[in-house]
Amino acid sequence: MPDHPHRRRRRTLLAGAFAITVLIGLLGGSAFAGEAADPALPANDAARGMIYNGLRVDRTGPCAGMFQVKGVTPVMCTHGPDTPPVGLSVKRRIQPLAAAPAAAASALAVCEGDGTSGRRVEVLYIHGSTSRYQQYLETFRSLAEGVDVIFNESARETGGERHVRYVTETVNGACRPVVRDVQIADSALNANDWAPLLNAVKAAGYTRTDRKYLQFVDANVYCGIGGFAGDTRKTDANRSNSGPEYARADNGCWSAGVAAHELGHTLGAVNNNAPNASGAAHCVDEWDVMCYKDGPNVVIQTKCTDRAHDNRLDCNHDDYYHTNPAAGSYLANNFNVADNLFLIKGPGGGNPQPNPNKALAAAASASYTSSWESVAAINDGAEPAQSNDTVNPRWGTWPNTGEQWALLTWSAAQTLTSAEVYFFDDNGGVRVPASWKLQSWNGSAYVDVAGASGYPVALNQYNRVTFTSVSTTRLRVLLQSGAGSVGLLEVKAL
Repeated sequence: MPDHPHRRRRRTLLAGAFAITVLIGLLGGSAFAGEAADPALPANDAARGMIYNGLRVDRTGPCAGMFQVKGVTPVMCTHGPDTPPVGLSVKRRIQPLAAAPAAAASALAVCEGDGTSGRRVEVLYIHGSTSRYQQYLETFRSLAEGVDVIFNESARETGGERHVRYVTETVNGACRPVVRDVQIADSALNANDWAPLLNAVKAAGYTRTDRKYLQFVDANVYCGIGGFAGDTRKTDANRSNSGPEYARADNGCWSAGVAAHELGHTLGAVNNNAPNASGAAHCVDEWDVMCYKDGPNVVIQTKCTDRAHDNRLDCNHDDYYHTNPAAGSYLANNFNVADNLFLIKGPGGGNPQPNPNKALAAAASASYTSSWESVAAINDGAEPAQSNDTVNPRWGTWPNTGEQWALLTWSAAQTLTSAEVYFFDDNGGVRVPASWKLQSWNGSAYVDVAGASGYPVALNQYNRVTFTSVSTTRLRVLLQSGAGSVGLLEVKAL
């Protein structure tokens, strides 16, 4: 199988976290329904596939801080369009590969089950009245297999094995990805808006909740664009573990690198709370399939100097892809693409270590909870973006002041040595506490944990406390209010 290197993207238009923040500020609280175009979106650059028609910036809901694709149900979120890698052009077609002789046909290294059951990535060739299916069939199979190589070779760097669980068939005795031939109207195929194509593909029946659809589109509109959930939760219920979800590469960018990049978005890369996140679903530590300068204020750092890693996932494996992350690391506590249920997990480091955050298994209660808030927020696993988090659930006690508490209770004793607390502060009625401490239940009373390292009250970050090891069924966060009522976004018990 020939090599399809993924070269560097360079985006110069408004994009990324800075741009989205500006757009949200410009939009304020206005409604989106029914508008012809959003004047606050970046300008289109058709020559480079940067098409923002049909997108809107969301302030709240599942697409908060990202774009939503208008006119598509259910709600579909995306990071937005990607620019072409060096050497590719939106307006110049990739030439087809020659069909390999039967004896030399390539194949997927690992296939699973009957080829159709369960969560799978399904490859679609989408065209209008002109079909090049037979001409490009070998190309699409090989590119999909190249994506699998990228995912598995990246897993091997962490001592594990991962393969894309494709919908497969046997071709000349070899297991290969199925490529569906999907014809839609020319108007939908060539629309300067992803929604008409998505709706046409959905109307053709590609709507399964156990599918990620990898779209090779015979058009010259985008280089690539993909759905992105932006869900950081360390759970099988993470939205990146479900479908239908769609990744698109147009014919000028038919390459394994672009396909792996867009599929990577649908599988959960790169969450904006990752250590090297750009803020727009990419990373900033090169070289890496998912990294590039996607906004004017984004600063790129070269942390993996081998340019060959531009065709691999997760430089240093600390942002979104590691088959066996260390306890306490970011990927041990947040969603990890290597755990995505659309991937086949092999032996050798294939099972991630248990999540050290024991708060996730506790029942939460509190001294008081405002009627519009939820005490369950303190251990739901949602990672806050800031202390004034307006997206995830919060626990708050307004208008009550004075001493307040939030409690984690387990059915069996847990051995704990540290905890991390993220304060809710809306710069209004709910503020960081004047003081706080941790208490454990000794069987008859709550007592302060011994050897506490200190109780910081910093905004926009976890406040970590270490203490002498204790075995307990309850851990209480006791807070004294200061300038207002108190609240918490998340508590981790480690």
